[in-house]
Amino acid sequence: MTVRLFGCVCGQFHSSGAGMGMDAERVSVPIPFYVIDHPDGLALFDCGVPATMCDRDESYLVALRTQGMDVSLTPEETLTAHLHRLDIDPARVRYAVLSHLHFDHVGGLRELPNATVVVQRAEWTAGFEREASQHYGLRKRFFDLGHEVRLIDGEHDLFGDGAAVCIPSYGHTPGHQSLRVRSGQGDHLLVGDACYHQGVVESRRFPATADHDAMNQSLDHLLALRSAETVMVFGHDPAQWGPSPVLPAARG
Repeated sequence: MTVRLFGCVCGQFHSSGAGMGMDAERVSVPIPFYVIDHPDGLALFDCGVPATMCDRDESYLVALRTQGMDVSLTPEETLTAHLHRLDIDPARVRYAVLSHLHFDHVGGLRELPNATVVVQRAEWTAGFEREASQHYGLRKRFFDLGHEVRLIDGEHDLFGDGAAVCIPSYGHTPGHQSLRVRSGQGDHLLVGDACYHQGVVESRRFPATADHDAMNQSLDHLLALRSAETVMVFGHDPAQWGPSPVLPAARG
């Protein structure tokens, strides 16, 4: 059995273009997560927004709208719906690797009852520090759910064979990480929010709350890891996602 990589879109995030490093007044961007089907178990990289956000009156959605942001999610776009289409029981997911602790990357954790959370120690620590969690918007209600947690420091080989390697890419949040996946589809760098979209590679228009020096260093490091065959999949890039719920470049 070879390693397989799938990419899925768990709703859309709506905000000002400036907030996403884009020129348009308002933008809608995909909220992706990824499934790594490995002989030693199933892993997810991020897990989208919570299924409760199908309800337009969900409390955090209401709060977001007061800040000029919003999320749209249908029942067919939830994490569980995507996994079922891939014939995956969410209870079989072994690892939930989190790029960082923002709600649109950890919201589906509640649907993964048996997963071990794999997160950078610096990120997890920040999530429980009042000042850092408030500055970066790390809400414990979405990630502090009683899962087993594996805290890692720096680069980490998830399965011990180079198929899925966590790469620290700090700056967007204190312990942001990306994931390099080598599968039957080739070499993919799942950048996460270390870079929202291709345009940021040149513009370096990072979020106001981020550590810009750290983000520049992290993005330069990720770019240096590329070979001619490497596909970089950015955090919220509309140009990388078509109408299909599965990323064409990473289809199983």
